[in-house]
Amino acid sequence: MPTSTTISKPQAWAMAARLRTLPIPTIQIITSMTLAAKFSLHMSWTIALGAWLVACLITVGMNLINDVIDFEKGGDPLNRPGQLKMIPAGILTKSSVLAVGILCFTIACTVPLLLPVGWPICLLTLFCVLCGYYYTGGPFPISYLGLSELFIFIFYGWVCLIVPFYVQTGFVNAEIMLAASQMGLLAILPNALNNFRDIDTDAAVGKKTLAVRFGKTFAKWEITLLTFLPFAMNVCWSLFHFTVALYLPFIVLPIAILFIRGIWTSKTVDHYFKHSVLILFLFGLALSLSF
Repeated sequence: MPTSTTISKPQAWAMAARLRTLPIPTIQIITSMTLAAKFSLHMSWTIALGAWLVACLITVGMNLINDVIDFEKGGDPLNRPGQLKMIPAGILTKSSVLAVGILCFTIACTVPLLLPVGWPICLLTLFCVLCGYYYTGGPFPISYLGLSELFIFIFYGWVCLIVPFYVQTGFVNAEIMLAASQMGLLAILPNALNNFRDIDTDAAVGKKTLAVRFGKTFAKWEITLLTFLPFAMNVCWSLFHFTVALYLPFIVLPIAILFIRGIWTSKTVDHYFKHSVLILFLFGLALSLSF
């Protein structure tokens, strides 16, 4: 793991922004747009690019601002497991991280104003930004109340897939609801894994994640369910006669099995973060190629 003496400023900003999480909004938008292309003859790839940009900016802004708030609350000690945190390490200042986070949120709110998507989408984007702040901020922070899984399912599942699909097609159907639900469950995986890893440090600062509330065994079963339930839901694609979508995502199943075996048998799980993102990305890619 890099130390504070070996990290350059560009590396520090990349780590603070948690660029390794950007495949999550990226594959959500890809899945949404490939399914939308199945139903729309007039796809706007400018709007698709705008949706991807907004999703990534909100993700980065939330990562940065959450780091600031967690640091203020004592939730990011220097000895915390996982990736080195830039503010406690003294590499980046709290004010600079906060400023860049606010800038990301501001640009995210500006992008829809430049696209022909209507005021409801602009207001929804603003609402998403506010929820991104309240994920750790405000008097009732979402993640500190054990609601992070629900937050991620709604915003990185339903909102991230259904809203761009609706903008492109003008309607919402059962197919996008199914895809959004499958991808939303898998999007929770990296967060659930982190909550399992951080169970002791989170408990110490009063962060009542589900892992803290119900313990390590529950957290392992939660990760297991989140991993395999989307595969079980794949049978529903047969109802819409998407035969390839019914079978193709199962090529990811061996990776999922190895991932879960590691969660149940390994003493440390931080190195499995990339596997959780990989499962989501490959599953979404397989779905996208199936449409």
